[in-house]
Amino acid sequence: MSRYITNPNRWVIVAEQYSGLIRRGVDLLQKTVSDFYRDHLSVYTVYEVDETILRSCNLILIGRNESRLMAELIEKQVLTPCTKRQGYSACVTDSIWNADKQMVVIAGADEHGAAYGCVDFCNQYCGYDIYKCGKVWCSMNEGYFDTPFHEKLPKWSKISAPDVEERGIWTWGHVIYDYRSFFDNMFLLKMNEIVIWNDYAPINAKEIADYAHSLGMKLIWGFAWGWGVDCSVSAKLDDESLHQLRDEIVAKYEREYLNSGCDGIYFQSFTELQTAYIGDKLIAETVVDFVNDTASALLAKYPALHIQFGLHADSVKNHTEFIAKVDPRVYIIWENCGSFPFQGEHADNGSEYDFGDLPATRAFVEKINVLRGTGDKFGVVMKGLTGLDWSRFIHQEPNLVMGERSKRFMHLRTEEKNRIWKFRQTYWIRNVEHVRLTTQSLLKNKDYMNVQALVEDGMFETGIPLPVAIYAETLWDAQKDGMETVLQVMKYPCVTMANL
Repeated sequence: MSRYITNPNRWVIVAEQYSGLIRRGVDLLQKTVSDFYRDHLSVYTVYEVDETILRSCNLILIGRNESRLMAELIEKQVLTPCTKRQGYSACVTDSIWNADKQMVVIAGADEHGAAYGCVDFCNQYCGYDIYKCGKVWCSMNEGYFDTPFHEKLPKWSKISAPDVEERGIWTWGHVIYDYRSFFDNMFLLKMNEIVIWNDYAPINAKEIADYAHSLGMKLIWGFAWGWGVDCSVSAKLDDESLHQLRDEIVAKYEREYLNSGCDGIYFQSFTELQTAYIGDKLIAETVVDFVNDTASALLAKYPALHIQFGLHADSVKNHTEFIAKVDPRVYIIWENCGSFPFQGEHADNGSEYDFGDLPATRAFVEKINVLRGTGDKFGVVMKGLTGLDWSRFIHQEPNLVMGERSKRFMHLRTEEKNRIWKFRQTYWIRNVEHVRLTTQSLLKNKDYMNVQALVEDGMFETGIPLPVAIYAETLWDAQKDGMETVLQVMKYPCVTMANL
């Protein structure tokens, strides 16, 4: 292979494999590094690379801790491994095969960790650390240099793993206009779950699920279990009607979602109200009986089915003793748990200073945290980002092709949505510390947490808005000061600022 080595400063990527989630990391590295590196960037797997390449080239190594080369680096104590799920250890240092060369090492505890290490290397190191003083070219650039990968790279090291295990977005499917770009942008923020609500499953559901899986993301399809915008009027809560609804839900799952390639289902029922009663029926008690009955019918036939119950806290918050009786196999995903970042009503009203009752919100969060025991797997939906325009909402018809709209449509809609993101942007910057503290309350005494953000019709597929990046990075590292998070994600190459 030595005859191919012509550039004395040649860089190559050496990956554990060029498949699966690690391939996604390699592809991201290749695109990012190629913006700086003017030569051809070769990619080898650990099975084909030889000693000549290792000794003669600068290296970008990616793989799991136990993979060939990574295990050698760990054994020689060049790298301290991260062993927490989805975590990684990364560094930029001198090569162990040739002290005159450099190596970038990204070692994951698993495939997710290896891929997320690539994401952070591209966002964080290549976004700003790479520009730290190397070679000064002119007085205008003093303290920076313009030729990364052609000059010696600044040294760097990082060990990182997520605080929140499942981090995602909740949205209606008909306002995802390009599902591939939407999911790609989620990957750039290290998100690993998407919940998509539809009136009917899209006819390209399997292809959508497959693409999410290729990025290491779970896809959860959402549909109604008696939910409606007028459920206080339309909900029929007598036993016969609820049994009929149960049978319709099972049939809908089997007809539309069973073979859709999804990782689970999400539902809402008749709790999205400001009152505790519908007629003479206590919502908290009635919904639990109905949910348990319906979930039991589904799980009897499909015991491995993952079910998320989207529960609006407003109607049940004073009767949580009933909610504690929800079937433990059903994950409760709470909405409207109090002030920002849950309801987002203050952001909607344009107030930058009225945060709501934050202590009460955190107290409620810590209450539901252990409502079904410390081992309960539950989650929340954060809001205050973008939502549907309900004044123009139209329920969907069957057989929707989801996420395939024209570039012209998306360009025009992006300009419109930037006006909204401009206000959300300032609100999230001002209130970032409240997001962090609330996340810490969610994590209190918990090993597992699921957090979703409501991002509807915000043109996330055409650019990553700063507030969504703040949200995602806070879930990854809830210990870091909120303003440090803002300053960090503002430098990401993938993040856009709303300036209209």
